[in-house]
Amino acid sequence: MSYALCIVESPAKCAKIQGFLGPGWKVVASMGHIRALEEDLAAIGLDRDFEARYTFIKEKGKAMSGIKDAAAGAHTIYLAADDDREGEAIAYSVAVLLKLDPKKAKRAVFHEITKDAVVKAVNQPRLLDMNKVEAQQARAVLDMMVGFTISPLLWKHVGPSLSAGRCQTPALRLLVDREREITDFKSELSWRIKGAWLSSMQTATQIAASLFDELGDEESALNYLENIHDDTSGVILSTKTQPRSEGPPKPLITSTLQQEASALFSIQPKQTMKAAQRLYEQGYITYMRTDSTAISAEAVLEARTWIEKALGGEYLGLIGAPARITKGDVPKAQEAHEAIRPTHVEVTDLPDDEDWSAMERKIYRLVWQRTVQSLMAIARSEDFIALFTASGDPGEFVWQSVWKRSLFLGWKKIGLGAVNLDDDEEEGADAVASVWAAATKLKKGDLLKWTNLSAIPQETKAAGRYTEATLVRELERKGIGRPSTFASLVGTILEKGYTVKEDRPAKEVEVTSYHVEKPGQWPPIRQKEKKKMGAEKQKLSPTPLGISVHDFCIKEFPHLFAYGFTKGMEDRLDKVADGSEHWKLVCRDTWGSYKDKLADLKKEGGSKTAREKVFSDGLKAVQTKKGPLLLREGEPVKFYGWPSGVSYQDMTEEAALAFIESIGAADTIGEYNGEPIVKKKGPFGLYVQCGSTRIPFQPEDSVGAIIEKLKAKSQSVLHSIGPYEFRTGQYGPYMMKKGVKAFVSIPQGLDPKVLTEEAAARIYKTGVDQQKAGGGRGGRGRGRGK
Repeated sequence: MSYALCIVESPAKCAKIQGFLGPGWKVVASMGHIRALEEDLAAIGLDRDFEARYTFIKEKGKAMSGIKDAAAGAHTIYLAADDDREGEAIAYSVAVLLKLDPKKAKRAVFHEITKDAVVKAVNQPRLLDMNKVEAQQARAVLDMMVGFTISPLLWKHVGPSLSAGRCQTPALRLLVDREREITDFKSELSWRIKGAWLSSMQTATQIAASLFDELGDEESALNYLENIHDDTSGVILSTKTQPRSEGPPKPLITSTLQQEASALFSIQPKQTMKAAQRLYEQGYITYMRTDSTAISAEAVLEARTWIEKALGGEYLGLIGAPARITKGDVPKAQEAHEAIRPTHVEVTDLPDDEDWSAMERKIYRLVWQRTVQSLMAIARSEDFIALFTASGDPGEFVWQSVWKRSLFLGWKKIGLGAVNLDDDEEEGADAVASVWAAATKLKKGDLLKWTNLSAIPQETKAAGRYTEATLVRELERKGIGRPSTFASLVGTILEKGYTVKEDRPAKEVEVTSYHVEKPGQWPPIRQKEKKKMGAEKQKLSPTPLGISVHDFCIKEFPHLFAYGFTKGMEDRLDKVADGSEHWKLVCRDTWGSYKDKLADLKKEGGSKTAREKVFSDGLKAVQTKKGPLLLREGEPVKFYGWPSGVSYQDMTEEAALAFIESIGAADTIGEYNGEPIVKKKGPFGLYVQCGSTRIPFQPEDSVGAIIEKLKAKSQSVLHSIGPYEFRTGQYGPYMMKKGVKAFVSIPQGLDPKVLTEEAAARIYKTGVDQQKAGGGRGGRGRGRGK
């Protein structure tokens, strides 16, 4: 008996969609991309006007066989890959596999996995959008073009196993530019004058105030204190009540979901997208790759009904909010999609069972909260502001005191809004009712007197290093990549060792402040204290390897990796997607912009001289697979690591000697199992060694904490043979290969001690191959070479 066949991307969707469609239907999955460019630069056709050569992906053979077998018994076939450019390309590839006419094939599109949406999609299919297919093909060609032509130059001139990418390198550039901005920053001091004042009419109420303007130097601050130290009086110039309103946050799109999950919960963008993918596949949220803040009329009505019933009609926002995204908000808004929203707003939280992780619960609640908040009423509050001067001040500097109170919570009723990624300061708390009542009695002409004064230095700060959240935001602002690639871009530069995510301890700084604790006191009390400043949590810093890769790419190909050029390329891909530009023209222009420079660099020598700088007395700077390092030849060879923030190209003998002098000798910090625990400087930073066990050194670790880490590491290694290590971890035994970032599970009960190195190699290769064939869009075809 024949049936209608629906072909989706992910097998996780099949059962649910099968249930919606019922008897007479069969649902199978392509497991992501089944067809990709051949793994060779010749595949993109640089010398034949970009006539690209594609091949079916060998690892997807099982999925393709399943599709063909299912299609053999089908009377109608629906291509139901996701509704984006990658999904359109996947649908087209399935059509090619099944020899369907692309001009007639039925394309079913839905943005949420609910019965209504799925049934509507198959009842109202459209045709394949070949403009989208060509836009995806152009992206894949461009990614291979840049990655496969620039990376070999890095191997030749910088170091082995390095890579550049059309979007990857501009993303790295953001980190290096920020690091150098921080290095070059010169901080300046200004002085904030603060004081406690009393009203002559309300002596029980103390008024905390500060000068409206900061003073430029210590001398000015002391002069001001001296001018008023024996005259405590002041007079109010004006008071006013200032209403404030705060509109609700927008519903989430791909980039803001990643940013908020990172800032609120410290969840990495890749993990966020993985959780969102599962929520989508299980029918809890709409499609998670979108840059539109629009919400469907049906969903708006459902949410407004929930708000009115659960909270009251006064919490309803204006009809029509939130507005659809505009060109001024985010580049490349794809209006066909909605924002990320819950499919059923009455589901405020995921079921309380073991099927859902804590991370997935947080992501769902965040999506639900932002969606509902976006449709709620504005929050209203007011400030009371008093401005006054001190009578003894000939300059008549203005003092200010501000009180706040909330009038109506509005959308804040169900939680706070989006995190301010730039603001380290917390907003002042609302005044209690009694304090507000007292403050609002103040009026123009009222007399005040101060009870104590202080002059506090304020240091200007450099722009902070990026977090994963702020890097995603900056990628979005500059138009580098697209929403679905932000997570993989950040992950790629981390995985390649071009950047590290690290905590930086606060620096202890001595600060001098001045205090007049009572009227008439002079000179002021001079107070010195040590403050910890500049601590950073989970910030991204470029590594010496990353800086070396960046410097070569920017020096040799400044135009290709300029922010504006990358954004312009994305804009042109959008034009391909809407049919207003031919995809080959974009490829021709990009290739033409750098092919001559590429040819010149290919002719130049490189190799050893490019990867090794020889100084005096056996001292060398060398490029390695993991980055540059300094060493001194001899018996034994001495390794010194590499100074942070310095590229290989910029290293000089003077800088190398200064760094070696600064790091000093190895330091014994304790003992474990009769062996000394020694802190050393290795090729890639500080580490601790006890016997044959090594762990990275963290400055905040106590000796006890270090011993616990050494103990855990020594116990986790079950066996080593050749380059392979067998370990036990949180989820059971696994194996790894030194220098390779892939981990393979091994069967319970296997004794690794009886294996030969050849047997271990076979087990490892089989595990890696199974991971590559494991489905999803990963690995091949989506995002390669970015």
